Amino acid sequence: MGGTMAKYSILDDDSNLVVGTCVDILGLSGECTSIEENESFHKIILQDFKITQSFKEYCIKTKSGVINIHLGINDVNGDSIGSYYFSLKDPLYFHKRVPENKENYLELIGTLLTKASKEALVIWEEWRHSPPASTNLWSNLTDQQREGWLEVARLYIKRSSNQHDERHGVYTFDATYVKDSSSFFCALGEAINGPGGYFGFDLMSLEDCLCGGFGVVPPLTLNLRNDSDFFETDSVFLTQLNGIFTDKQVEIVRPSV
Repeated sequence: MGGTMAKYSILDDDSNLVVGTCVDILGLSGECTSIEENESFHKIILQDFKITQSFKEYCIKTKSGVINIHLGINDVNGDSIGSYYFSLKDPLYFHKRVPENKENYLELIGTLLTKASKEALVIWEEWRHSPPASTNLWSNLTDQQREGWLEVARLYIKRSSNQHDERHGVYTFDATYVKDSSSFFCALGEAINGPGGYFGFDLMSLEDCLCGGFGVVPPLTLNLRNDSDFFETDSVFLTQLNGIFTDKQVEIVRPSV
């Protein structure tokens, strides 16, 4: 049995069907651009793209065109664990006879809603083999790498995610490695949603998470473990954070001395 693993799957946003799979995607970080009609667009190339038979049949039957797609990152079992949204400039039709491409790649022009950071792509490679099984694996990362970690945590699909939001929850917040805003959000996500968990990457997204849909809703309590000097600093970030927590009924309990 040969063949290279299909590391990506393409999902049609309209029909929710898998369009096909590919071995690699060039341009996922937004580095490839194309000028069309005096406008700048992103260009992505799906390497070794293979359309699924079921989607080909769907296209022949409905004459539908593909316009918005999810570029899914597959794990080693071929299941999508996260994705980036891409909106094509022009609809792509598969029901018309398309000449076979010897290189077997598909070039798409459009707009990436979120550009994948180089740091995130490295972390996706690790998570596709084994997602985090313990907390604080981000602790030795640089600030930029932690931002990549938060990007992956935000887009990652957890198979066993809670269907309802817990209220009046009490969570242990390990502040051992919290020294700035990015490490704060890495630790907060794991405090609430376990290893590799997500609960915001900045103050605005934190407020969104507190509105529900991410496992918990206020009121909630965070019990600080291994207190950090970070919480003593006089910063704009902490002032705004405390304002959000007070407003949303999030209580931080510091360890008693």
